[in-house]
Amino acid sequence: MKRYLILLFFTSIISNAEAQSSALTIADSLYAVGSYTKAIEQYQLIPDQNAKTLLQIARSYRGLGNKKAAIEAYVASLTQNKEQPIAATEYGRLLISRGKHSTADTIFMELSQKYPDNPEYFYQRGRALKLLEKKGDSLWKKTATTKSEEIFSKAVQLDSTHQKALYQLGLHYLGKRDYPVVDKICYKALEIDPDNVEMVNILAQNYYLRGWHDESITWFEKLIALGQTSPFIHNNLGVSYRQTNRYQKAIEQYLILLGIDDEDYGVHHILAELYGKIRDIEKAEYHAKQALYFKDLPLDDIYYTLGNAYQINKKFEKAIVQYRKVVKINPSNIRAQYNIPVCADNYYENKKEVVKLYEQFLEKHKESKDRAATFYKTMTERRLTVLKEELFLKEGEDKKD
Repeated sequence: MKRYLILLFFTSIISNAEAQSSALTIADSLYAVGSYTKAIEQYQLIPDQNAKTLLQIARSYRGLGNKKAAIEAYVASLTQNKEQPIAATEYGRLLISRGKHSTADTIFMELSQKYPDNPEYFYQRGRALKLLEKKGDSLWKKTATTKSEEIFSKAVQLDSTHQKALYQLGLHYLGKRDYPVVDKICYKALEIDPDNVEMVNILAQNYYLRGWHDESITWFEKLIALGQTSPFIHNNLGVSYRQTNRYQKAIEQYLILLGIDDEDYGVHHILAELYGKIRDIEKAEYHAKQALYFKDLPLDDIYYTLGNAYQINKKFEKAIVQYRKVVKINPSNIRAQYNIPVCADNYYENKKEVVKLYEQFLEKHKESKDRAATFYKTMTERRLTVLKEELFLKEGEDKKD
């Protein structure tokens, strides 16, 4: 009888083990094909859930996007067995995505201490620290002893090809305007992956912020060639083209921006200026009028742009009309004030009237010590000297006649 009971006991154990093994196999198969809800149901049928089973439940919940339940399952798994670096890594990443940056920092700090040669643990800890820094928690700031860039640097020291850590360092030094260091980091990353969009983007911004527009054009163009498009890219590329006098190319970029928002008064304003530069007066007029229609820009800026377009295209009478509108709205706009006699000088046959306009300009600004005023007064005085001499000589010839 005793032998029979012992046999029955072991048979029961084997049967339970086989049932548990079967449920685990089914659950793992369901998990593998992405049937997470059914997988969880199978895992939960297993009576003695060990750390591995709880880990699979956590992963299934994560697959469903149920981060709260996933976190609870990760905690349960790691409570049973703390020596699960892969589970701890997944848990830490999930905590970062849930905004629990302080707990994630603790996890990755412990992992990096246990496995000091693993760059990924330093990178993930750097992410957590960076988000804590961004959050600006006052208590954390008082107790913090390590900065995120130091941890990202450690990741790069361990693996010089770690693109994500290099990207974070590039962003950090770009924010600090440490342009030579950004260059070094970006080119190091691009040696490994020449088409790394994130690093190309940082390098383009690095040159743009330095005012090195020829170089920024190269890298913004590469971004577009890599399939990237955004208002930020097209606007900055447009600015760089404008700064290097590539007006037609700049127009192409701003037309793309206009395709995104055809009521953007600022883009219309810039296009009016650019079409004026290439002497397409009809399009300059059109975009200036569109900018006026949407008119969130100060009107004097738009009138000035239109006046400048007319002046470039030698339509001096129309330019004077626009510049006078500018002065009426903004009496302190010295460029427009100066351009009125300049256009008159090019348009009026009666140079005595032109002299009066120049003299009125000088009288108005005679006490001004402003840099721009000093420049325009000097230009005016030079032109007046020439005009008065021409008038004097003409009067002398008229007397002879």
